[in-house]
Amino acid sequence: MAALGMGALVTILIAAATSRRGKSNYRSATIAGLVVALVILIGAAAMDSFTQVEAGSVAVVKQFGRVVGVFNPGLNWKAPFIQQTITYRTQEILYETSEDPNSSLADYKDIEVDTATADGQQIRARYTIRFRIEPAQATAIVNNLGTEAEVVEKVVKASSRVHVRNILKQHIASDLYSGNVEKAQEDIRARLDTEFAKEGLQLVFFGLRSIQFEEDYRKAVEQKQIEKETITTKENLAKQAEYEKQRTITQAQAEAERQKLERIGVAEGEAESIRVKAIADAEAIRIKAQAQAEANKLISASLDQNVISWQAVQRWGGNYPLVLGGGSNYILPGELFSAPPPTPTP
Repeated sequence: MAALGMGALVTILIAAATSRRGKSNYRSATIAGLVVALVILIGAAAMDSFTQVEAGSVAVVKQFGRVVGVFNPGLNWKAPFIQQTITYRTQEILYETSEDPNSSLADYKDIEVDTATADGQQIRARYTIRFRIEPAQATAIVNNLGTEAEVVEKVVKASSRVHVRNILKQHIASDLYSGNVEKAQEDIRARLDTEFAKEGLQLVFFGLRSIQFEEDYRKAVEQKQIEKETITTKENLAKQAEYEKQRTITQAQAEAERQKLERIGVAEGEAESIRVKAIADAEAIRIKAQAQAEANKLISASLDQNVISWQAVQRWGGNYPLVLGGGSNYILPGELFSAPPPTPTP
């Protein structure tokens, strides 16, 4: 149509130019217009005969509204003016909800999802989805869903917002507020994985980035947390005091035991000293007694000989013995030891 319009325009311009000179030549103008239109048409057809598909995408070919094929990445030939293509990215596509969508760098941006917990607390969920369009499912996606933007609107956005709302309603606020969202996140991911697969999409990632609570609830939780921390602090102080008390008792018991052992040690030392001294004294007495006994024995033996000699001398009547023994001792006759004769009375 553009070529025909351009040819008609050229024909009119040529006819107008010749008419000003006084000789109109519509035939020549028409031929010139047709030539121009044909050249333009041939150029446009040549340009429309090829389509380039970028890496990480596929192009579904439609002819008179019917899908006739799929172009892979590269330069592909198609029938000009008859066949059209719809391109789908097969790379990961990012869909994200946030408080301020304009600040997001996602491919498709949306506002956060509002819902309520199982115990009635109002929350707002912010999450991120990464997904791919399966190249083998591109034909079905064209027939069932439409363009890539329509796929995001009908499947990614609609399914995720519904399931996030419904599944978060099954959890109480305290679990979600404390950050224990793994169970809810996994439930949502499993649900979306099934939904996406039925529509020819592959769910790569689903993550709950944050869950926002109302200000009143946050203040109430913070107050409870402060009270809990206060109780915990007091309990810790009480435990610390009990520990200090027990430590003091233990130290006192240890000191008393030490002193007891010292006293026992001193008493045992003194007893041992006394015992050793007694043994030494007894040994000294024994040695002294033994020495005295030996001395007495020698004295006794000496006295026996001396007494005998002394008695012999005392009893000697002046008569010499008949037998004189050798050595220093005299053997006196028996009559020397007899009683002396009575002294005559004058």
